[in-house]
Amino acid sequence: MWLIHYANRAIIYPLRQPFRKPMHVGIMLSACLFNTVNGYINGRWLATEYKNRSEDPLLAIGGICMFALGMAGNIYHDDLLMKLRRRTTGYSIPFGGLFGLVSCPHFLCELVEWTGYAVATGSPAAWVFTLNVACNLVPRAIFIHRWYLQTFKDYPKNRKAVLPYLI
Repeated sequence: MWLIHYANRAIIYPLRQPFRKPMHVGIMLSACLFNTVNGYINGRWLATEYKNRSEDPLLAIGGICMFALGMAGNIYHDDLLMKLRRRTTGYSIPFGGLFGLVSCPHFLCELVEWTGYAVATGSPAAWVFTLNVACNLVPRAIFIHRWYLQTFKDYPKNRKAVLPYLI
């Protein structure tokens, strides 16, 4: 699951994007450092502890299904945003999929994805990572949501930032 996500995020996603803004080297280096440490901690736990667990197979299957559903939703909503960027020269309001409920459905789906990973593995490291993802994506979604509301007078007022009907 881990490798599938990062193959998509690091290789496939950038190749599909219509254009990218330049990234500061400090952001790239901090992302590399975080992912190296996080990958090591999660991989170490899976290599040393996972085989010692007598886990309910339904949790593993349910977690894998959550992960797959989250990843599919993430890719789908990223694709909607990419198509929108290709059609317009400026910013516009995204529609389709879960955009009817939230401003950042791709973030919501990524949270579902990593929650599924944590459920499937039962790893404390995976749960900490999922919490870290939430602490990163939820504030970003709130910022983006506020930007949409300020920028577009006709932005749907019933949309939330990332969690339907809540946040």
